[in-house]
Amino acid sequence: MSSLKKFKPRYWRSLAELENTPEFREYVEREFQSPLDHAPPNSPERRRFLELMGASFAMAGVAGCHWREDKLVPLSRRPEGLIPGVPRRFATAVDIAGVSVGLHVTSYDGRPIKVDGNPQHPESLGACNVYHQASVLGMYDPDRSDSVKQGGKPSSFAEFDRFAREHFAGLRTRAGAGLRILSERSSSPTLAWLRKQLLAAMPQAKWIQFEPTASDGPREGSKLAFGAPHRTQYALQAASVVVTLDADFMAPAFPASLSNARAFAQRRTAEGDMSRLYAIESGYTHTGALADHRLPVRAELIKAVAAFLDAEISSKVRALPEFGAAQPKPNAPFLAEASVQKFLTAVAKDLLANVGRSVVIPGLDQPAEVHALAHRLNTLLGNAGRTVFYTDDFDASEVSDVQALKDLVAEAPSVDTLLILGGNPAYTSPSDIAFADALGKVKTSIHLSLYDDETSALCGWHVPAAHYLESWGDVRANNGLISVQQPLIAPLYAGRSAIELVALVLGDPEPNGQALVRRSSQGVLAGERTFRKVLNDGVVAGSQFPHLTPQLKPLPALAFNERELGGAKVGNGSFELVFVADPKVHDGRFANNGWLQELPSSFTKLAWENAVLLPIGVAEELGLEDGHLVTLTLGGKSITLPGVIAPGQAEGSLRVALGYGRTHAGHIAGLVSDGIAPVGANAYSIRTSAGYTVAAGATLALAGEGERLAYSQDLYGIDKLGQEGIQERLPEIVREGTLTEYREKPHFAAEKVESKPLLSLWVPPVSYEGHKWGMSVDLNKCIGCSACVTACQAENNIPVVGRKPMSMGREMFWLRVDRYYKGEPASAEIAFQPLPCQQCENAPCEQVCPVGATVHSREGLNDMVYNRCIGTRYCSNNCPYKVRRFNYFNYNLDVIGITPYTPTEDPKMKVKSMVFNPDVTVRSRGVMEKCTFCVQRIQNTKIRAKNEKRDIADGEIKTACQQTCPTEAIVFGDLNDPKSRVQKLQKLPRSYALLGELNNHPRVQYLARVKNPNPELA
Repeated sequence: MSSLKKFKPRYWRSLAELENTPEFREYVEREFQSPLDHAPPNSPERRRFLELMGASFAMAGVAGCHWREDKLVPLSRRPEGLIPGVPRRFATAVDIAGVSVGLHVTSYDGRPIKVDGNPQHPESLGACNVYHQASVLGMYDPDRSDSVKQGGKPSSFAEFDRFAREHFAGLRTRAGAGLRILSERSSSPTLAWLRKQLLAAMPQAKWIQFEPTASDGPREGSKLAFGAPHRTQYALQAASVVVTLDADFMAPAFPASLSNARAFAQRRTAEGDMSRLYAIESGYTHTGALADHRLPVRAELIKAVAAFLDAEISSKVRALPEFGAAQPKPNAPFLAEASVQKFLTAVAKDLLANVGRSVVIPGLDQPAEVHALAHRLNTLLGNAGRTVFYTDDFDASEVSDVQALKDLVAEAPSVDTLLILGGNPAYTSPSDIAFADALGKVKTSIHLSLYDDETSALCGWHVPAAHYLESWGDVRANNGLISVQQPLIAPLYAGRSAIELVALVLGDPEPNGQALVRRSSQGVLAGERTFRKVLNDGVVAGSQFPHLTPQLKPLPALAFNERELGGAKVGNGSFELVFVADPKVHDGRFANNGWLQELPSSFTKLAWENAVLLPIGVAEELGLEDGHLVTLTLGGKSITLPGVIAPGQAEGSLRVALGYGRTHAGHIAGLVSDGIAPVGANAYSIRTSAGYTVAAGATLALAGEGERLAYSQDLYGIDKLGQEGIQERLPEIVREGTLTEYREKPHFAAEKVESKPLLSLWVPPVSYEGHKWGMSVDLNKCIGCSACVTACQAENNIPVVGRKPMSMGREMFWLRVDRYYKGEPASAEIAFQPLPCQQCENAPCEQVCPVGATVHSREGLNDMVYNRCIGTRYCSNNCPYKVRRFNYFNYNLDVIGITPYTPTEDPKMKVKSMVFNPDVTVRSRGVMEKCTFCVQRIQNTKIRAKNEKRDIADGEIKTACQQTCPTEAIVFGDLNDPKSRVQKLQKLPRSYALLGELNNHPRVQYLARVKNPNPELA
């Protein structure tokens, strides 16, 4: 780390590249980290590879394969609206940890293959995140539970139903005495209706909610500020100044995150009235990456920051007497630092200059006092009713989830029956709450779950749950809007939904999900015509809650403990440890999803495990290098995992993701019964109820070097001479400036590169008289969420290769999101750049292919003819963007029968093949793959427009990455259409071609990043 002290500000991709260590140089001196030969057939590494490939859901190569003979029985009557071979789209919705969103799901001949957002849903607006994109893969997961189990042994639904009818009938006669229901958080109105019915019929029963990523701060903060719980809605499109207090309002776990991202992006257009964003946070977030100014401070110090802002602002506005007195400025040493004081004073001044046009957003995991102060600030600044709105909290609880779980564990010996609806509390409960032990004391335990997981292994009965794409249900959005879930396929394993199981408890002999949803709607969905319209639209119009105007109450002077008033630096043994839901596997529920495990993290670019993120200063102090194994100790309990140095991490603050270290997840994430080691380390084992979101007193110790991590960021590094060239080019690759600079010099992006006459040995590109497809990517709007990467993988049947091949440089993503740092490592800025194939008109790859496998279409697409490709990889070597992928293995043919074309009688293999998109070419081993601008979507739309004798409308064709992008950073269209959005964007002054000086004529152009800094902080 010593070389960092001599650092000069510039762009850099990773600390390894910045330091230019011998290991990094060795890493990039050859194209891949290991020889091309793979492990011996019977080695443990090879067996693990086969296991991963067996659970991968990518399209396998079928060159040389033959179709098996199938006897088909035709339908006696064609289902309404079904045309064989023509995909259909259905509206549905999903609820994840109580946060719901409306979706559109594409179904091909009766099997769902692709998930997208519902444009008519106000909190989706046509976008979705990585969880939603990958959920279709989860439905076809061969590790899903396929049978009822009693005492760990196979049983049947008939046996369970027989038991349940008798057992719960007895409990109903005893008014539910001894019955406890433990559920994960859900926004379902039907489940809430059934819960009310159950507690009325069985008043001695108790219903407990536990969600491992839920926080009490929002609810308790609203009660402290207004006297009652409310949900907060933000209108970021109306905010000129946004201040976040350790809040990532664009993260998947944040309510209405997709609509927040879209609304915020509307004000990040340099050609319009651009907003300004201040982020005060402990570690980098998607929100912080877009910030014009960012202040890294420990999460435990945010409370003092909020009190400081209240003192500054309250002294300068005419607050009504009923609002109470302002908070006194906390006597905190870090607030006395000149840089911190200057930052916060400028923030307060900017908020006061934008009364009614600003917003203060607190983090979900911040304590109630921070939320209350945010409500107070928004009220004093006149934001309530303009940029901030309040509605009823339809899921408010009297006690916190953790306390409710504690109470349940305490009374476990007296519990007769424990019904667990979803979740995995044996794995996710705090380490000081002995839930697993308590579960063994319960007389009768039943677990409804998608997987036979850690909790199911301890229960008397395990009941397979139906996937949300297989079941009827309903959900509420953050603003109260109701959406109906409809099944797109019959339950693959006859699973039950939560509402059906609760109805069975209430005595319904044959629960029907659709009937339950319609009955619970109080007549809203009774009419058949209305019900069909709701299914078509995906929303129940007018069901959202009305906006409220709660009265702000005076806040007492806040009490601060020693750490909340501490200095900016703390030593080893006193580090702050922040527990976060993993942006890929959430709380562990998606751990067995190969698409999500292989997705590189937005900031670390790490896949296939979690790590403890630590700041530069801590690494230097302890002598830790990036990727070394460390032992993380908290409260006498320890875990060992890699340490990753995170630029921009607040000093003294460590961060670790939950959701890893699973022992009963499956063949992807870990299954000890089959000898599959867990992926990552289990952070729940050191998480306690006292330090639930932020814990103090963490200790780090070096535990060895460890294995090479599965990073994706340095896969395309080059030698020292090349690195020097990179440093010269990086300001040309990620071009950025300030709003003032852009207005004074609109063409500043073009002036970053000295223009010279571009000559070519080749015939100039054709004029493209028909369609001319192109793309524009706005770097000002990209938040690095990687939803586009997973959408591309789902659309194009891209394989999962596994941890080992990925660490060897054999990733298969057709689209990647590069992350660049700028400035001093301790306070580095971040920029993201999505990078698909640039579809060059003068393509370097085409010039070197000896067999013409990569050629240009008449519409300007750089096509791949897979049958011609002989695997020379000359095209990849000659591509300056490094966006081409070589298929080293038939990743799925190592396990027989995972395409519809290979013979197998294994029913699980048949189910796995159902996820494939039949519109995308099947690839075999030894061919080059790359982005195609979703040519299948282009051709399908052209055929449809031709049949209807009309022109293709602008925006009618959306690539998978464009469709899912929450901020609309990606725009695709016809450059020959003068009215097309993409042509207008590419004509903007800040539009530039990546490496355009190489005379490649790329069809993808980027809009330079423009920041709106405060002149006082610039």
